[in-house]
Amino acid sequence: MKTRIDPKSLLIGVLSTLLLMSLISAKQGGEDLEDLKVNSLTIQENGFIRILSTAGDNTVVISGEGPGGGTIMLANALGVRSVSLGANREGQGRFVSYNQEGKVSAHLGTGQKGEGFLRTFNTREAPTVYLGASTQGGGQLATYNEVGKETVFLGTGSSGIGFLRTANEYGKMSAYLGTGKSNAGMVLLCDRNGLTQWVEKVDK
Repeated sequence: MKTRIDPKSLLIGVLSTLLLMSLISAKQGGEDLEDLKVNSLTIQENGFIRILSTAGDNTVVISGEGPGGGTIMLANALGVRSVSLGANREGQGRFVSYNQEGKVSAHLGTGQKGEGFLRTFNTREAPTVYLGASTQGGGQLATYNEVGKETVFLGTGSSGIGFLRTANEYGKMSAYLGTGKSNAGMVLLCDRNGLTQWVEKVDK
């Protein structure tokens, strides 16, 4: 009894074999695919996607593994990271910008109690400005000198009052303008050690 060979099955078998051989050859030869078009792409087990520069440095890394979840990292032409976007250890969103040396220059994110904030830093990564919400829920703006000492605070206190406080180069309070305990206006001046020397209150 003769065995009949289906021409379609034979053709499919030959084409499948040729395709498999070409893929193996491309992998062994180190050849790259020029274009890839897909409707969807799923990467499992905390995998990642990388885009390399002509020098072989990472310029984009999209990873499913990070302190609190997925992260996206962008780098400059030298492979030094410039931006990172993702989640912090508490699973809250954060955006970090870096200077040309890879040092943090700005941080936009969420605090431990869910409050939003923006921080900027100098070339030594010392804080220069904080803008956002306090842990009590009020808004605040604070500036710092080159050694990280707070020089100006404008915002809402723990009891819900508004005030402006300035400090000298050592972080000692020099002046206070705002609201006193009686919810009336108050002005206060201090010496270089932060000790009160003059106070004017509105008691009416």
